[in-house]
Order: sequence, then structure tokens, then C-alpha cells
Amino acid sequence: MKLSLVRPTFTLEKEFLAIIKDFRINGEQDIEGLYTHCGENFHEYVLQTQLIEAGKTFANMIVPYSTYWSILDQERIIGFSHIRHYLTPALCIEGGHIGYSICPSERQKGYGKQQLQLILNECCKLGINEVLITCDFDNVASYKIIEANGGVKKGEAISPKSKKVVFHYQVHL
Repeated sequence: MKLSLVRPTFTLEKEFLAIIKDFRINGEQDIEGLYTHCGENFHEYVLQTQLIEAGKTFANMIVPYSTYWSILDQERIIGFSHIRHYLTPALCIEGGHIGYSICPSERQKGYGKQQLQLILNECCKLGINEVLITCDFDNVASYKIIEANGGVKKGEAISPKSKKVVFHYQVHL
């Protein structure tokens, strides 16, 4: 099964709503926070992803970022990724350049590793050659994905939000 990245598009509304449902029925309510900020209005969400990428901020978004959907076999969204175009001091503690997720029903199938590899390729296109990726210390699946994609642990910090230890990984592209 082939995984690819696409930018948010109006043509995949049904698939988008299906993946949001997948996350939520599995207890992950906060996925794609921008969608929630848009009042769960799909069309507004897609428009806002374009504005944020262009550097126009929305609500409490801190820096411009690019949104990608991970598509399986050119037909089904199974994950979300974001690339933050630059880092603030807060993002250097928690958040980093990349956020990524695979929906619960598609986990443990190798898609996370593929997804991160694809998003790292997009970082290159954006001129981000030293990528910081962070993850909670107890998110074993995430740090294994990061390490499988060349991530080297460079440090850790305490999350100001959760008070958990956050691992810092660097990927040199």
C-alpha cells in the first residue's frame, strides 16, 4: 500500500470527516485543533490552512506552518502532518518543526515511518535542513519512528503544559 502526501483539498471532505471520527471514537479529541478553531467548518478549515501557510495567523497559532494529509493508495486519508516554518523558543522546548499522527485504526502498520519520511522530504523543499522533532518520553512508537528516520536524540526538556519529559531529536537532511 502506497502512502503519499496531499495538501488539504475540498474534494476530500468525506474522507477528512471519517478520519476525524476515527480519532475521536478512540479518545483523541484534540486532533487537528485548527478544525476545532474553525467551528468544525470543513471549508473554513481548508481556507485557513492556506492562509496560515502564507503567514497569516489564525487564533492562537504562533508561526506559519504547512499542513499535509497522508493518503493511502490515492483514496483514503489516514494521517495528518504539519511543518512549522521556523521555531520560537517555546517550540524549541515542545513542538519542534514537525507534528504528525496516524489515525488509531491504521497504527502499527508501518505508516508512521513512511509518513515521517515523506514529511522530511517536504522539509528539504522548504529549506529546513536541521529538523527538530519532539515527543513525549512515554510515546515509544513516536520515538522509534523518529529514530528509524535518522533522528538523533539531542536532549530533553520538561513540557510546560503536561509537565512530562519531552525528548528532542534532530534530523540532518
